[in-house]
Amino acid sequence: MLQGARRESDHFIVYRHDSVLGKTQFCFKTPKRLGNAVRRNRIKRLMREFIRTHKPLWPDSSAVVLLPKHGTFELDFRQVSAELKQLFGHE
Repeated sequence: MLQGARRESDHFIVYRHDSVLGKTQFCFKTPKRLGNAVRRNRIKRLMREFIRTHKPLWPDSSAVVLLPKHGTFELDFRQVSAELKQLFGHE
């Protein structure tokens, strides 16, 4: 069951929960309803790249689940980055 603070945009849903592990963890969920494996893998690559390039922005001790919605595969990295920054409150 997904718990914690939920934020939603046009293309993503983000769940954020405090973690007891002392480090930030990310989970990328891409259900089959989003398309074939090629599309799902592309979405995951874009989300991972956003997390990697914005590492200093993440607080310690949180668990974050990223769920893309339909139409996300049409976005480029710049659009994904802008939308996720807005969701995480970094703009």
